[in-house]
Amino acid sequence: MCRILILNENRMERENMRAILAAGLPQAEILAAAGPRQALERMGEGPVRLFIADVPWFDADYCNVITAAKELAPDMPILVTSTGRRSDIVANVWRLEVQDYLLKPYRPEWLTAAAGVMIQWSAKPAGEWEKEHRERYLKQAAEHMQAFCYKKCINTTKDYLDSLYRETDDIDVIRFSVLSFGEGVVRLGAPLGPSAQLKLSTLIERFRLRFDQQGRKHDSFLVFEKMWGVIFDAVDEDRGYRVSDEQRVLNYVDRNIKEGIGLDEAAEYANMSSSYFSKFFKRITGVNFITYMMDGKISAAKAMLTDTDMPVINIAYELSYSETNYFGKAFKKKVGLTPTEYRERHQHGRGPALSKGGGVPR
Repeated sequence: MCRILILNENRMERENMRAILAAGLPQAEILAAAGPRQALERMGEGPVRLFIADVPWFDADYCNVITAAKELAPDMPILVTSTGRRSDIVANVWRLEVQDYLLKPYRPEWLTAAAGVMIQWSAKPAGEWEKEHRERYLKQAAEHMQAFCYKKCINTTKDYLDSLYRETDDIDVIRFSVLSFGEGVVRLGAPLGPSAQLKLSTLIERFRLRFDQQGRKHDSFLVFEKMWGVIFDAVDEDRGYRVSDEQRVLNYVDRNIKEGIGLDEAAEYANMSSSYFSKFFKRITGVNFITYMMDGKISAAKAMLTDTDMPVINIAYELSYSETNYFGKAFKKKVGLTPTEYRERHQHGRGPALSKGGGVPR
């Protein structure tokens, strides 16, 4: 039987939490502590699978008990419950590297669901391997972010999701992993200021509550795409960052491939004439602007055909093609297969669930 430890100084709330968890997780032994010191004593009495800490405010005592708990049991996940402003709570949660949190008041089933996912994850022997795997990708993303390369950040995220969904179809592992990766992206955005940090935290908080989306690779990717968009919006708005003119232009183009921007729009962004921009773009990429845009759209189409059940006509509209027939011809010319043929060949034997398209939290 696994042991869950609750820290809550309010006796009524403590007993209510114990009753909710006992009813929803009958396989667990629910322990309770009335204060930080007692919580650490309980951890010393035997292994604890999950630590749930109700934190009225993040003062020294509560920060110290969370830090001490992580030192006592590095593999033990921690769930924080708290009231107050989301931005204040999120900042402390990420700083203390807490795995999950719930804002009060919350529904009883949210507490049970969050605890259930976390205790299942902590029991999996592959958990440490996946953590190291995830951290390697986050480190790569951090390096690309420091070089201000949006496309490489996006591609690293795609590679991580591809590897995760390829290696497991365990929905609990996938949910925990994609949320942890999202938390890592939030931490990467910390130097960009409170406004960007709040936007990132809001995106991951909304995603956290969407259990239906976390098992679908494309839905997860769209959330991370929005998060990278927040980060690069902040970089683009602050001219204090030393981003080369070439990289700024590439970031703008890569972020707007789905929107189907034209040569004139890109040239206007770069403050160049269309003819000069065309030569400039080919010099820095090795291909002309139209080819670059087409390659980017085809790459996005492949992902949607493989990872979603979205109708081909919807995919065409998502990529700013006004005519499905034109999209189909362009795709076949580039890939050698029609979109439908490509989907039939590459969607066989996919992971746990396909996205129906759309439905990303806004």
